[in-house]
Amino acid sequence: MPKAALQLYSIKDIAEQDFYHAMHIAKQVGFDGVEFAGFYGKEAIETKKYLDDLGLLPAGSHSGLNAVVDKFHETMEYNSVIGNKYVAVPYLSEQFHSADGMKTVAEYLNIASENAKKYGIKIGYHNHAFEFTVIDEGKRLFDILAENTVKDIFLQIDTLWAVKGGVDVLEYCKKYKDRLDTLHFKDISEEGKDTELGRGLIDFVSILNVSDVIDWCILEQEQFDMPKEKSIAISCAYLKGILDAKIAV
Repeated sequence: MPKAALQLYSIKDIAEQDFYHAMHIAKQVGFDGVEFAGFYGKEAIETKKYLDDLGLLPAGSHSGLNAVVDKFHETMEYNSVIGNKYVAVPYLSEQFHSADGMKTVAEYLNIASENAKKYGIKIGYHNHAFEFTVIDEGKRLFDILAENTVKDIFLQIDTLWAVKGGVDVLEYCKKYKDRLDTLHFKDISEEGKDTELGRGLIDFVSILNVSDVIDWCILEQEQFDMPKEKSIAISCAYLKGILDAKIAV
């Protein structure tokens, strides 16, 4: 069944000062695991020890395209040591914001996906808003990427960014339901800002029920109207609540 994780980028200011403390906060408020957005200079064995000491699981990591192309083996070895099996490319520079650019990225990801199998790691892609731009061929960039990547590559749909991109996020999750190994649960207020899960416009219960392959539901939040620890605790309680309800059915 799906598990709940915190994307540590949500509390990056804390992680930058004290990586262990940031992970401790995730555990303290109730998350099962954490997704990494960098390792703050820590060796893999040290990060692994942090996870083990806290009883947290690695829910994934975000690594730039360069890290899965030019620094592939280094990236895979690090994630292998910490027991992480999901590595997602979280952004693309503007040079790839076109149909041809997406096809080029798809080629890189396909090669990385095949080579990552020996590490027991799956390669994925995390969207922002630009990927939902409709181009001349009448297709969205996200669909071009999806169509040109092997099915082993997971599509980590970020719910808030999909909404900001102008699409029905539930329908997109249905469209790619077999590739949703991890998802970014990110709520959006009527004003278009980040908010705590369950307090915004997104129907996470329906999204959760779309697919049987979801392994991790990952909270990410970048804007806060209250202390961060209080905010992520509210979101964690909501997320664990809907996960528990799913398990009980």
